[in-house]
Amino acid sequence: MKKTALLILISLLFLYSQGQKRSVDYTTSLTGFVAYQNTLPFWAINNKHGLIPNGNGALLEIGLFSDFTDRHKIQFAYGVSAAGFLSRPDNNIILDQLYASARWRNLRLDLGMIHPKEEYNGVSSTNGNFVRSGNSRTFPGYNLNSEYMKIPCTKGVLSIKFNWADYMMIDDRYVEDTRLHNKSAFLKIKPHQRWEIIVGLEHWAQWAGTSPDGGKQPSSFKDYIRIICAKEGGTGASVSDSINALGNHLGREHLAINYLADNYILSFYHDIPFEDGSGTDFRSFPDGTYCFYYGSKKKDQWITDVMYEFYYTKYQSGSQHDRPATPEEMEKQDPNSHFYGRKVLGGCDNYFNNGEYRSGWTLYERVIGSPFMTPGLSGNITRIINNRVIAHHIGMKGMAWQTTPYKLMLSYSRNYGTYGSPMKKNQLSGALEVTLPFKNLPFTVETGIYGDLGDLFKDNFGFTIKLSRKGKLIK
Repeated sequence: MKKTALLILISLLFLYSQGQKRSVDYTTSLTGFVAYQNTLPFWAINNKHGLIPNGNGALLEIGLFSDFTDRHKIQFAYGVSAAGFLSRPDNNIILDQLYASARWRNLRLDLGMIHPKEEYNGVSSTNGNFVRSGNSRTFPGYNLNSEYMKIPCTKGVLSIKFNWADYMMIDDRYVEDTRLHNKSAFLKIKPHQRWEIIVGLEHWAQWAGTSPDGGKQPSSFKDYIRIICAKEGGTGASVSDSINALGNHLGREHLAINYLADNYILSFYHDIPFEDGSGTDFRSFPDGTYCFYYGSKKKDQWITDVMYEFYYTKYQSGSQHDRPATPEEMEKQDPNSHFYGRKVLGGCDNYFNNGEYRSGWTLYERVIGSPFMTPGLSGNITRIINNRVIAHHIGMKGMAWQTTPYKLMLSYSRNYGTYGSPMKKNQLSGALEVTLPFKNLPFTVETGIYGDLGDLFKDNFGFTIKLSRKGKLIK
């Protein structure tokens, strides 16, 4: 019923937009990919919105999009895109995006499935967001969000933006029909026209659905309020959700400092992931991402964008969630408490995993957040098998000889698995993507060279070629 209502709303907005004079853009592309191994290298499949299958083959993508216009107070946009691939071991057709959007002043409502906005011109390994990158496929739902809005009486020094969203996770997962709640708030401080300081908090929560162990999970409106407030579960909740917070909660604390020059931007940002209170109160330090970015406004230079990202997720608030309590500690405890006789330390955060929602922070077998958090099979369930990582990443873009756009990605990681299943594997992965300067062809030609060297993935080398065309279907 809810899925049907969502499709009806999208259709109504689509039909309304057709009544206005507006242009429609089309995109189409055909990509072939081949690798030495039966699987593709790391950067050939990651950060591609979950569309590239992990095997040799070909991918066809088609999309229609109509962007916002400035002709009305309430503006509309819509888009639909699909992909089909022929690959070993399987073939598939994917509905990639299907959305309708409405915008009024600084507010925007997105309905359907839509890609996250690209940040840092595509050179970040996580799209500037440790928790939700551009690595996985989209999920259907709604997202009410805003641009930065100036706070009155602050002379433009303070401004805020927010989002409030709810989605469905419709892939084949351990808890079927899992719902997904998301909200965030960011404060921008601008003490000078060239400086910005941004602090914010983003929260995600998986809840409801049907578990093969626990049956139907709490899904009432009261349970939704508990999810919003990260409160413990009520009637029908599992023992774990009754003791802790209902559902699977995770998110990030964000800090960014930007210097805005006339012709470039310098940026530092830091994401701190959290799974529980030990993350939100900084007990997980030094875990997080530490990132530096340079972006030029002159796009015809050899180097226009450079980003260095350092990842450290090895500590996770320590290796123990709890330990036996001492006699002195037990004297202060409630004998009726579930943790009587135990001292809660809050460690073993186990990023992107959860005991109730065992598919964790994955979608269609791809991690939703940083691709350095490695998904894999545990039994017959896809979950995160490697989340204790130290990694370095360099991303670079530019225009070679003022005619040839390129993108370079180079990553080195030391991977320690999880506290429960440790490993010690090093990995080097790289990619070079180039748009060839064939101006007389009716389509654009892009090539990519990818490689893996290390212990986490098989030593591998791959190549892609992509033929694409964009244009106006309706002017």
